[in-house]
Parts: sequence; C-alpha cells; structure tokens
Amino acid sequence: MSDENWTVLARRGEYSARDAARNPFAMDWAVEGLLPATGATVLFGTGSTGKTQLLLWLGAHIAAQGIAETKDWLGAEVRATGKILVLSAEDLREHLFKRIGGIAWQMGEENGWSGEQVEEVCARIHVMPFLSMSRSEFSELNPSMFERGADGDWQPTSSLVHIEKFLDDANAEADAASRPQDRFVGVILDSAVSMAGFEMSQSEATTNFLFHLNRMSRRQEMFWAIIGHTPKDAGKKVDEPAVERLRGSAMWSTTPRTVIELRCATSNDNVEQVLVRYPHLEMRDVLFLSTAKANSVGADLRPRALIRLKDNGAFKDVTDQFPSIFERIVKPKSENDRSERLPPTDVNQTWLAVIDLVARVTNNGIPGSKFTRQNLRDQFDHHRNLNDALEHVSPEHEGKYSASDFSLAWCLSQLCAFGALGTSKQGFVVIDLQIARSRFSKVSTLATSEFESRSAAVDKQDGSSLEHGSLGDKVELPKQHLVQPS
Repeated sequence: MSDENWTVLARRGEYSARDAARNPFAMDWAVEGLLPATGATVLFGTGSTGKTQLLLWLGAHIAAQGIAETKDWLGAEVRATGKILVLSAEDLREHLFKRIGGIAWQMGEENGWSGEQVEEVCARIHVMPFLSMSRSEFSELNPSMFERGADGDWQPTSSLVHIEKFLDDANAEADAASRPQDRFVGVILDSAVSMAGFEMSQSEATTNFLFHLNRMSRRQEMFWAIIGHTPKDAGKKVDEPAVERLRGSAMWSTTPRTVIELRCATSNDNVEQVLVRYPHLEMRDVLFLSTAKANSVGADLRPRALIRLKDNGAFKDVTDQFPSIFERIVKPKSENDRSERLPPTDVNQTWLAVIDLVARVTNNGIPGSKFTRQNLRDQFDHHRNLNDALEHVSPEHEGKYSASDFSLAWCLSQLCAFGALGTSKQGFVVIDLQIARSRFSKVSTLATSEFESRSAAVDKQDGSSLEHGSLGDKVELPKQHLVQPS
C-alpha cells in the first residue's frame, strides 16, 4: 500500500480539522454566491426554456473579464477570468455561433465595447459542436462521457479523457506564457441527457460521473456547468420543492455543488405587470431562476426574474423592477379543479375565442399551417385575461385531458373531430378553420368587437393581427359532422 493512500494518511492524523480553528478558508466563487469556481453545477428546466442560452450568456460575462470587463451577472460579482469551453451534442456550430455572437454584441452595446472587444470576447469561448464535426474530426459513435468498463465498473470514455487532456494542455500553455487570464476556467456541458452516456435514473453511474467531474474540476481549477432536464409532468409539481422537478436519480440533486432551476412563468405567477410593461412578450418569455440546492457557505439563495431579449438571445434581469413578481397567485378552487369548472355561459363565444387562438398560431389559419399544444397554451396564457369568453376554459393541453369538457386538449380533439384540424407528427395541422368558425358564428357582433378592441394593444406589439370572420362566410355543415359541446 502506498504511503500516500488515504488510509495510511488517516492513521497519521493528516485529516485532522485542527487548522479549521485558525484558518478562514474563504469560499472561491466564479460568480459570487451563485456559481462555485470548481465542481459541478446543474442547471435544469423544461425543454426550450432557455438553459443553453442562459449559460452562454454567463460564459460571455466570464470571457469578457480582462478584456471588456462586466461588473456583474444577475446582480452578483463575476470573479472568474478566462476562457470557456462549450461541449454540445444538441446544436450545430453555426447555431451556437449565432447565439454567442448575438449575446456578445448585445453586451457590447450595453457596455460600450468596440468591435474588436466583442470579437475578442467571442474568441475566448471555444465550442466543440460534435454534431457538426466530420468523421475525421470525431470518429467515435457518440460523445458520451461515461461508460461501463470490461470489469463492469463505470469509467470515463475516451472522449472525456481527451477533453481532460485538452484542458490540461491549454492551461499549461497559458501558465508557461505567464498569461493566467488565458486559462480555461469553466466548461458548459449541453446536455447531461445527450452526453452522460447512461440513463438519468442510473444512480451508480450518476454517482461515479459527478464524483469524477467534481474531482477533475477541482484539480484543474474550473467549474462544469451541466444542463439537466425535467420529466414531462414537471409542470404539475410547480408548488413542490424544485429538486422534485429534476429528471433522473436523486444523485443529480445531491452530488453537484449547486443545483439551479430555470423555469418559464405560468398563469399562477404574478407576471401581469411584466406583460403590461413589455407587451411584446409571451408568458414563457418571463423566466424564474432559483437555487434549488447549494452546499457552499455564502450561497446566494435569492430568486431572480428574467425576460428574454428576443432579438439577440440575451436576457434582462427585472428582479428589482418588479419586487412582487415572486408572489404566487392563489386561484379559486374551481379554477384548479376541473371537476368544478363551470360550463361557458355563451358556448358559441367561447368556441370562437378558442378558434381565434388557433388562428393566431397558424398565420390567420392558413390551411396546412402546423402548431403544437404548447404553441396554443402560450397564446392562451397571453390572451386569457383579455377575453372573458376564455374564463371557463381549462389550460390543460395534454392529450389525456381530451375527455375534460372545455380543456384546451378537449377543444383540439373536438376541432379535429369535425374536420377543422388534423394531427401531425409534432402536433396539429390546419385543414379548414372556416368550418369551425362557421359552426359557431352566431356570436354577437358586439362581443366580437369587444374582444378585438381589448386585443388591439397586444396585436400591435407582437405583430399578430387577426380579422374576425376573415376565414370565410358562414357555411352550413351536415348535422353528422357537428360535435355538440356538452
């Protein structure tokens, strides 16, 4: 047994905590209170939330240090200075470059950078886009990080071994040139699902993988920011502890140094003031960032509220601008319990309001236009407060709710049943919305005009316009094709 083995050192008292009494051992942060300078941090959320974009935005702030320094990120001091490595198995090179460039130019406008400074910040972000690599560049079957060895134990793949060597060599060159600002200080892994090499529920693999990354990152003096995901039913757990929404083994929430959740706003969040102040935004463009778990002394556990800057892929922190945004909206029981939801007082008017939502996500209902359930849900969240006819419609939009009267899923099922819509691989396709509008066109002109006037401000901002009745005159349908609302 080697004299350096931990059991030998333990018997010598090498692990005594005596020094704790006289040494402060200050925490080392890449971003004060939010991101430790070493170890694994997991950022998770549902699909298309903006996780990759958020970490690229973070990476640009770190890459800018020493060139065109930024003061902080989300109100916290940026302490790390150096290069960032992005490992991606989900985006193409040009897509990542477009994102990084948009973020860098936006930051340049905000901070008065020159074009050369913007370019230098981008140059300090290195991207390994495995999907865009040729076979001569990357000959492996996939870029997985961990695998079972011949003895059955989990171990690093050749891909991870080569990544570790690349980082070691690059930082050794920076040290030899006395340029510590050129060291790599962080890695962004996008994502755990596509690159870990094992099922997220595999506890043994997760334990070995994260232990390896934590120890490796400590030796190399850098952080690993890993993108995680949520299960499909995570939306139902919004009032439970955030870690309950993290997909996979419990080790994904216990082993990392920090676990952070990014989620889109829902109808239960107090974001009405935000949407009024920024009427071009959709509900899902308002985001909440919160620390779900942190085991570091001095961790900043304050939640943050963000909005997307759609033109360039960056974000804006609006936490201080809307101090009441974190207050949850408590709805009457009838709004949360589908069994107690009252039927619409004017069925025709409610149907036309739902058809209007479909038209808004399909370029005024052009036949052949496709949309997803989530597209419709986003429009519903954005317009429900503008139209009283939507008051009794349930926001449930998954297919299993198609039996619940006047859920969005039920409405879609009914529209399909009499030929207004069809189904596609990703969701739905417009066949003829004229059929649907004609079926329910008995609604009064007064009610329609009221909805149009209340929607005008929103339409003017988001560029959408929908002329009611523009899809055709009333057409009488054969009785057998009509689906009567219950």
